[in-house]
Amino acid sequence: MKALILAGGEGTRLLPLTLTTPKPLLPIANKPHLSHILDVLSRHMIDEAVLLTGFGAENFDGFSPPSGMSLGFAREPEPLGTAGPVKMVEDSLEDTFLVFNGDVLSGVDLSAMIAQHRSSGAVATLYLTPVPDATAFGLVPLDASGRVERFVEKPSPEEAVGGGLINAGTYVLEPSVLKRMPAGRRWSFERELFPTLLDEGQPVFGYTDDGYWIDIGTPERYLQAHWDVMEGRVPGVAVTPARGLRMSAQAIGPRVSAGNQCSVAAGARITSSVLLSGVLVAQEARIERSIIGNDVEIEVGAVLTDCIVGDRVRVGAGNQLRGARVAPGLTIPAGGVT
Repeated sequence: MKALILAGGEGTRLLPLTLTTPKPLLPIANKPHLSHILDVLSRHMIDEAVLLTGFGAENFDGFSPPSGMSLGFAREPEPLGTAGPVKMVEDSLEDTFLVFNGDVLSGVDLSAMIAQHRSSGAVATLYLTPVPDATAFGLVPLDASGRVERFVEKPSPEEAVGGGLINAGTYVLEPSVLKRMPAGRRWSFERELFPTLLDEGQPVFGYTDDGYWIDIGTPERYLQAHWDVMEGRVPGVAVTPARGLRMSAQAIGPRVSAGNQCSVAAGARITSSVLLSGVLVAQEARIERSIIGNDVEIEVGAVLTDCIVGDRVRVGAGNQLRGARVAPGLTIPAGGVT
């Protein structure tokens, strides 16, 4: 079975990190998120994947899949939504296939989902997960047989707060569903293709799994994904030890992930933050609830709270940054307050 991974989005909610690194290549616990997705596929004996890229496609050059898996690439010429890139490779899809959103980390049992798809006679099976508050999502009610009844894209406040099943961004599909889509234009699974299938009376089913699931596409959830891996809540995913790490144990508070070649001086203090690779933190610096990009230098006494710092930034001594998003390559002179 072939798996298609949607990796063409711009990742605007994680700017400025995604100006230099596409969201699927951002690390979760020191390993690219894309690698975690491919590891899930490999565990379920899926040995062929195709990465559907767009923005930042060149960054995927040379990316290596797990041993025994083949990885192909297809680049959309312009943004084509969630379903448009799949239509682009329709000619290569001869049998049942999988689609993954490239910003989801989950412990879904793919083997069980595929088995249900085949036994139900569905043309589309959607991975659904329960949430207590669906305000940021769309609800997907099912009938008693597990068949999708409708899609509630904008639930009322009462429906949203009551929670329910949401689309978790993984699908098992039959190639026939793609014939309902136009080629070469933007098209959405959630708002166009799946509702069209329902209108036609096609069998669209939900596969419900209440295991681990998170969309890493916001700073808060990107941080949370790290803590969940570090605290053992993500099945099959473990922390990858960093190489060349130099830091004082007293400098590191709870919930800190640091990448390769990071150096944190004695007297600094870091809590609830993620440092990518090559970050240098000088003495008396403070970092809290922040994401620090690659090759960043934070000088003596600088304080960063709720910040996202792009690659190759230099934060001068004594700066106090709160809620800042710092563009890649920027130097902030010593002594400022933002």
